[in-house]
Amino acid sequence: MEEKDIDQQIEELSKITREDGKETYAQAQFELGDIYRNIKHDYSHAEAFYLNINKEDNPEVYAKAQFLLGYIYQEIKHDYDQAEAFYLNINKKDNPDVYAKTQFSLGYIYQEIKHNYDQAETFYLNINKKDTPDVYALALFGLGYIYYNIKHDYDQAEVFLLNINKEDNPEIYAQAQFFLGYIYQEIKHDYDQAEVFYLNINKEDNPEIYVLAQGNLGYIYHDIKHDYDQAEVFLLNINKEDNPEVYAKAQFFLGYIYQEIKHDYDQAKAFYFKITKENNPEIYAQAQDILGKIYTEKIKKETQATDCFLLASKIESYSNRYPYQYICAQLILGLKQNNFNHDFNEKEFNELKDFIYNKIENLCNLTNNIKNILFISKILDNKYSKKQPERRVAHYTKPAVLFNLLKGENPSKFRLNIVDFMNDPSENQVLTSWLNISNHPDNEIKSFLASFSFNHNCLNQFRLYGNDDNIIGSGISIAFNKNFFGLDTERSINNEIISLHSIKSIKSFENKQVKLETEQIEIISANTLYPLPLYRCLYFDPETGYMALAKRNKQSFYLENKNEKTPKAIDSEWNEYIKSLDEPKKISCIRDNLEKIKELIKELLDNSKLQKISNLDELLSLAVLPISCLIKHAAFEDEDECRMIYITHIADDNIVEPQDYQSANSLYVEYTHVEEYIDNIYLGPQCKIQHKIWLQNHFKKKRREREIKLIKSEMPLR
Repeated sequence: MEEKDIDQQIEELSKITREDGKETYAQAQFELGDIYRNIKHDYSHAEAFYLNINKEDNPEVYAKAQFLLGYIYQEIKHDYDQAEAFYLNINKKDNPDVYAKTQFSLGYIYQEIKHNYDQAETFYLNINKKDTPDVYALALFGLGYIYYNIKHDYDQAEVFLLNINKEDNPEIYAQAQFFLGYIYQEIKHDYDQAEVFYLNINKEDNPEIYVLAQGNLGYIYHDIKHDYDQAEVFLLNINKEDNPEVYAKAQFFLGYIYQEIKHDYDQAKAFYFKITKENNPEIYAQAQDILGKIYTEKIKKETQATDCFLLASKIESYSNRYPYQYICAQLILGLKQNNFNHDFNEKEFNELKDFIYNKIENLCNLTNNIKNILFISKILDNKYSKKQPERRVAHYTKPAVLFNLLKGENPSKFRLNIVDFMNDPSENQVLTSWLNISNHPDNEIKSFLASFSFNHNCLNQFRLYGNDDNIIGSGISIAFNKNFFGLDTERSINNEIISLHSIKSIKSFENKQVKLETEQIEIISANTLYPLPLYRCLYFDPETGYMALAKRNKQSFYLENKNEKTPKAIDSEWNEYIKSLDEPKKISCIRDNLEKIKELIKELLDNSKLQKISNLDELLSLAVLPISCLIKHAAFEDEDECRMIYITHIADDNIVEPQDYQSANSLYVEYTHVEEYIDNIYLGPQCKIQHKIWLQNHFKKKRREREIKLIKSEMPLR
């Protein structure tokens, strides 16, 4: 419907008053509410029209209006108490169908939001099959869930689930059959009965549940019945488009069957190669690990030192999950460049090769341990409450940057900038200097980063960053929510692009042409880096050994809660936060890992055979590159910084080239558009009034469902 037709309809409906008849008026108000809710998405106006409908006007329409008011407050405004108030206004005799839906919504609120399962059960039991069979099926499933997951009464859960008929709600029936199959598989260990339930699920009823059932059937036939051919039949029924994550697991399982049971390694590799990072990062990583080991073990059996060139290219081509394989390959290639194989016999070469593998793999694993400790997972984990202390982080910048990120029809994307051009001369060098290795500027593996702070309204940050027209404190702070970041730590390093260009480099060495095996890992240059994980910085003083983690400061708790809680309550919240952070344990673990890293680096640097490799320092710095950007000098501790990092080859297509000479000192990668991920914007104490006005204008015109708060910093800037 065109806008003018909608406006004309609104005009005509608005002319209808109660004098035209109560029922006619009620229907007109309801239709107006629907227009503003469904078409204009103006929920405030929709609410006003629904509220104009009185029960005495038309009880049936009144019930529908109260239900939609409840829906707005439940799904849009997330005010569950007010939603409940509207839902409770609906009587069964006025509209049995709407009453049933209302009872289900109330049951859902008490189950999922208020966690009052007895009350949820009461609401679910108020729903009769004859009123609305499909909603009755939903209620039975909710009851089955409560008795299975909460009350652990599996027999009663089974009773509810068995009462769900396919004709009432085919999609929910499929879920119920899957739940029943799972009970018999995991609780009662009756695998034949579990199989019966799983086989009741048809793909057309619920494709996602169907693939889960096929996966579980594959598991039963593989792990329990040891019928690998039948397991394969079920696993092959799982299509990528139905459930990419489960498809990846199925391909992994099939690869395992062909690798470990049928010993058909070519077919095993074919299955492993079908797993992509986008579909299931964890399973992809495991598959890449197995592929790496398959090829590494195979290649290690090649005993002639003259084959090390082929060794390097193969390892890089097939083992791109862990950087140690790339670094080992480069070290061996460096030995070849120095005619190592003419100076030492086969035994000496194999001993050195094993030495390299052992030390570099340990070095990379220790680095990965530290990276995982610094990974900020709680901000991204939906299990944590809305008030999780680190649920937002702030990016300090100029108002002009924010303008470009929000402007009109073509807003800019958020950027990660190359580390080489950072203002801080010690950037990325605190760790490597302590390890006595250097970061060579000609290294083609580059780091890009974006900085954030745990403290959203910090005077020192406003002083240092984002100043407009050289006016100190005139910048802004953008507080991003958890959805701006991701959980997959593997995304921080674009191993595919690094591997691709490293292979090209090796193939050009001495103009030798090397024939690689035909299976190639697909090289994907993504159009967007989103979502990247977030890491907290470690503050380290190499002279004294002092270490501290970036975190919220105590003042930020007082600023956030000053109008809501007493100082005693705020202190308690702060102490709980510090306790949950467990900083002493994490620092102890990081310190232990760093000391081991330093010892390994020294062993490698002191090896007289490896000292012949001209770029030894450069290669060793790559091993610690994932954490080099996360370790800052302790002098910057008050910034409480956290970072997104992206490590890639300089030839990555994601890197944006300068468009003119003036921009030649700027290289960056684009991340994503920002507006939907912003919770608050803090205006610096000296931020210009016109900046606040255009931000107000921008957000008010958008009529956003979720408000972005503009907060003027009251920090005393002298």
